[in-house]
Amino acid sequence: MKKYQEIKRTLSVLVLEDNDGDFVLIEDYLIETFRTVQIKRCKTFSDYKEFTDNPTKDNINLILLDLHLPDLSGLELIQKIIAENVQVPVIILTGYTDLYLAKDSLKLGIDDFLVKDEVTPSILHKSIEFAFSRSQYVMHIEAQNEKLRKIAWTQSHVVRAPLARILGIINLIETEKEKLDDLMFWLKQLRISSNEMDAVVKKITEEAQEIQLNNNVE
Repeated sequence: MKKYQEIKRTLSVLVLEDNDGDFVLIEDYLIETFRTVQIKRCKTFSDYKEFTDNPTKDNINLILLDLHLPDLSGLELIQKIIAENVQVPVIILTGYTDLYLAKDSLKLGIDDFLVKDEVTPSILHKSIEFAFSRSQYVMHIEAQNEKLRKIAWTQSHVVRAPLARILGIINLIETEKEKLDDLMFWLKQLRISSNEMDAVVKKITEEAQEIQLNNNVE
C-alpha cells in the first residue's frame, strides 16, 4: 500500500454518506492513502447536525459529502454545509455525473466534485491535497486583505488628524498677525504634526512592503 506523505497534519475527516458500501470504499481509500486519519461518519443531515451541535465533538479538517442524503440533498445541502464550515474544505462524492450541478457546487465554494465510480486512492489523494492547498491560499489572501484594510483605515483616519492640525496652523499663520513668540509656538506645533504624519506614512510603507515581500517569498 502506498502511503502519501504530503499532508503532515492528522487528517480528521467527516464523511456524510448514507450508503454503507460507498462508505466502506471511501474509508478503505482514506486508510490506504493516509498514514494518520480519523474518520467520522454521518448517514443523514440530522446526524450531521447532532454531531456539530455536540460541544465535545472532535475537530474536523475535511468533509466528504454525498449529494443525496435521505433528509436533504442537492444545492440546499451544499449551502447548509458550506455556511457552517467556512474554514473547512468540502469535497463532493456523488454517484451522478451532472455538469450543471458540479458547476453550481463549485460556485458555492465546494473544493472539488468527484464521481464515485471514477474515484481511486490516487484521485482522492490529489483532490484532498488540492483542497488543503486552496484553503491555505484563501486564508493567506484573507489575512493580506485584513492588513490592507488596516492600512486603508490608517490612511483615512490616523493620517487625517496631524494633517488637519497642519492645515489649521497654516491657516492661523496666514490670517492672524502673530507675535514672534506665538509664531515660534505654531511653527513648533507644525513640526510636531509633520513628524507624526511622516511616522504614519513610514509605517504604511513598511506594512505594504511586508505584504509584497510575503507574496514574493510564496
